[in-house]
Formats: sequence, structure tokens, C-alpha cells
Amino acid sequence: MNETNRLIGALFEPVTIGGLTLSSRFVMGPMAVLAPRTDGRPSEQTREFLVARAKGGIGLIIVGGSVATGRAFEESPFQPVLRMDRDEYLPDLSRLAGAVHVHGTPLVAELMVGFGRMGKPTPARRNISASANDVFIPEDRFPRGMIVPGGKRTPTATEATRADILQLQDETVAAAVRVRKAGWDGVEVAAHMSYFSASFLSPRTNWRTDDYGGSMQNRARVLTDLVRSIRSAVGSGYPVGLRIIANEHLPDGQGPADYAAIAQLVQNAGIDYVALSDGCYETMNVGMSVQDGEIVSQGTASPFKRALSVPLLLPGFHDPLNAARAVAEGRADLIMLARPLLADPGYVNKLRTGRLVDIRACDRDNLCLRRLMMNMPVRCSVNPEMGRESRAGGLPPPKRWIAAPVEHAILAATGSQSLMKLASKLMARKRFTP
Repeated sequence: MNETNRLIGALFEPVTIGGLTLSSRFVMGPMAVLAPRTDGRPSEQTREFLVARAKGGIGLIIVGGSVATGRAFEESPFQPVLRMDRDEYLPDLSRLAGAVHVHGTPLVAELMVGFGRMGKPTPARRNISASANDVFIPEDRFPRGMIVPGGKRTPTATEATRADILQLQDETVAAAVRVRKAGWDGVEVAAHMSYFSASFLSPRTNWRTDDYGGSMQNRARVLTDLVRSIRSAVGSGYPVGLRIIANEHLPDGQGPADYAAIAQLVQNAGIDYVALSDGCYETMNVGMSVQDGEIVSQGTASPFKRALSVPLLLPGFHDPLNAARAVAEGRADLIMLARPLLADPGYVNKLRTGRLVDIRACDRDNLCLRRLMMNMPVRCSVNPEMGRESRAGGLPPPKRWIAAPVEHAILAATGSQSLMKLASKLMARKRFTP
């Protein structure tokens, strides 16, 4: 057996998460690309998108773009999202799980508590966060393909009250129970990027003086309390995971050692795996890097591997051999694929059968992300079937004949450095002219 085959073999050794045995070390990471119905129910496209990845051999699917609370649904910066907060949606969620299970693939729901400073406020509903601050994304911190002259600043959030925190906790626990009733195989608590739960974890964004702020134990409390409550509600045999920031990559931000210590506290509260998300919105370019496997090569993942006894899931690998080395060397237990599975749903099966040269590679130009941020149906620049799985080669619906050309024009304009800078100057002139 040559070195390549040995490495690839490591990716297909069975692994267990909370009693759930997976057929490979590859996981589909959570992405808001499911095109649910506007009311938050799964659509035919939701089902066919997930089924295509299940057929492609992925070991586990973590469903993102899904919300656990009414607030998260209302304030979501991208629409539509999949709702886990409504009892009447149980039959729809159950049918979706059944369609994926036909192909032997387990399904985990990411539970978004709230979008925090990244939420979409209204005059009657302000964003809430650990403390009253905002998010500023510098121009040079956007990922490749996204041009935002002058950067972007969000509205300042209001400090969440204890009642706010407990209300969101109760709703999230109820969502976890609902997901289990629907036949899904686990849940994941979302505490990444600059969203509500993540805002409590770092002293940079948490200035509170109550028992949700100050010490590391207090800053982790929003997660440890939530996880203990979920564990009590769903029982000991049901997988519960955590998605957490690995490193803020900011001079005044929190680094891997402290985030790993927080993850350890949450592990002790009853989780079965930890999935890392590198960077936050202020450092978006880190999480969407053009370099493969930086979370390992820069040493970010190492403190988590030392601190945790549950499986560790790492993002940021497109090259399967780099992913295989991370697993074979014990730096990761599982690898999360996101954009690579938009580009090629059959990525895992092709690798399993030795067809590396047939894998359609993601170009990392982030058309998918640009469309998501503009609330357009998500598409992939190298896979024309992505986002159209439910059409099965048929014609697009009539509304797409009108919307698609408009979207293409907007994408062309916003992808032009010169046009975006001109627009920024015109807006600034209009804003400051007496």
C-alpha cells in the first residue's frame, strides 16, 4: 500500500460520536444554502440538496441555516431559513430526515439561538448581544470575491437581559426536543462567528458584570447552562455537539488556548463533539481562506485537541490529502467539508473509490457567499446543478426568468472594484453634503 492509499484509508476508518457510528471521517459542515420555503419549512429543493450529498457518501450532515428560536427567525440576516421552533413543522422535518436516512446518512441540526450583532433589527426589535457593541468588518477582512469599500459596520446591539437569555435558552431546548421527535440524529449548539452565543465568550465583546460576564466560567455560562438543559431534555444517548470560535485573530481578541478552555467547560456539561470555526465576522477572510488547512498549520487546533476528550471536527480543508494527514497525525478526528460539497456532491465517494482526479474542485471565489449575503438563491461557479437539484434537468420556474438576469447584473457590478469604489464615493458625497 503506497503512502497516498494509507493516508486516504485513515479517512474511512469508523468513528463514533455519542454512540452514533459514522462510515467516514467527512462531515458536511453547516451552510445556509438549503432554500427552504419562505415560512421556514423544508422545500423540495432542501430535500434534494441534502439527498445529493448523502448519495455522495458523506458520513454525517450538519444542517445549517436553521434557527431554534422565534427571534432568530425574525432577525436572520439571510432569508429564508429552516425553522426548528414550530411544533407544526414536525411532520416536514421528519419527512426530510427520512429522505436522507434512506442513504444511510445521519442528520444533525445546528441550533441557532440568535444572530446577535449580525441580526437584522427593526424599530420595534433591536439586536441583543452579551454587551452593547457592534461589528466592524474592515475592507481588507472580507473573503476573496467580496468588495466592500470602507468596510461594513452593524448597528450597535442592546445588552441582553437575564430574561432574554433564559427565554432563548428555553426555546432552544424545546427545539432540540422537537428535532429529536422528528427523527434527526443529533443537535449542534451554535457559538461561532459574531452571533449571539459567541458574543459572551470573549472579553473583547462581553463587558458584563453579572454572572454571565467576567471570569471564564461566567462567560461560558450561556453555553454550559444551555447544554446541561438540552442534555437533561434529550437524554444521555442523544448526540449534542458544539460549534465554537477557534481564534478571533484580533489584537484584543481571544485566542485558541482560552477558547479551548471554554470548550472543555462545555464538554463537561455534556457535549459529544466540538466543531471549530476559525475567525469571526471581523476576520471573515480567515474562515474563508484560500490556503488549505491553516487551522492545523498555524497551530490553532492544537490546544483543542489537548483539552478535549470528545471528537474534534476541523474546517478549512479542500485538498483530501491534507485532510487525510490531519486525521492520520491525530490533529483532527473528523473533517468538515462545506464549499467543496457545493462544487462536488460526490467528493467523498470519488475519494473512496480512488478517483481523486475526478473531484470537481471549488475555485474559492466565493460566488456562493456573495449570493447568500445578498439574499439571492445560492449557486456555485463550478457546479451549475448546485441550488437546482430539485429541477432534475427541467426548466426554471417563471419567476427565475425575471430574477436571474437582475441578479447577474448586480453580481457583476458588485464584483467590480472600480464600480464599487465609485458607488462608495457617491454615497459618501451624498451623506456629507450640507
